[in-house]
Amino acid sequence: MASYYQARISLETARLLEKMRLDYEKKIGGNVTKGNCLNRAFKDAKWTKEYDYDEVWEAIHEIPMPTLEDFNPEIKPSAKILKIKINNDIKAAIEELRKELPGILGANYVTVGVCIRELLKAAYLKDDKYYGAKITDKGFPTSGPETETIITEEADEDPNQKVRMLALIDVTQAQINALFDNLRDELNRHI
Repeated sequence: MASYYQARISLETARLLEKMRLDYEKKIGGNVTKGNCLNRAFKDAKWTKEYDYDEVWEAIHEIPMPTLEDFNPEIKPSAKILKIKINNDIKAAIEELRKELPGILGANYVTVGVCIRELLKAAYLKDDKYYGAKITDKGFPTSGPETETIITEEADEDPNQKVRMLALIDVTQAQINALFDNLRDELNRHI
């Protein structure tokens, strides 16, 4: 069951949320609310469960927010107060991050806004091939276990080869997704 959730976020987090919301709208061809966006981001961030919790979230935190140079929406100051409808799984994940991140980051406390920012970053690392290369370079490919099955035993003997192969697969998958997006857009124009 979904319930309303309220949090303060930074303007740069609000900007990333808006970018991702519009990207999700483009993918599905329909309306996506901020709450829907966070729900989808939660699903896209599940790749983190394949790794050591502390190590992967520390690596995500160390990566700066994406610059989004080509994305300049008007973000009103009121966007810093986020009131969204999210499901209980996401609420629990945010609370888990809120409990665990201080120990991982060596901080006394983290806000819900910081947890939302890190969750959005984790999803964006999976969805954007250029930004995602930053986490792959740290040894955390976002491709998932289904990709692991196509890696040869020879690559398992050389960890660097395995990371390179997974990065190549991630880039290839992103290119395939872009081709499908372009095809869908072309079909929509002709319908």
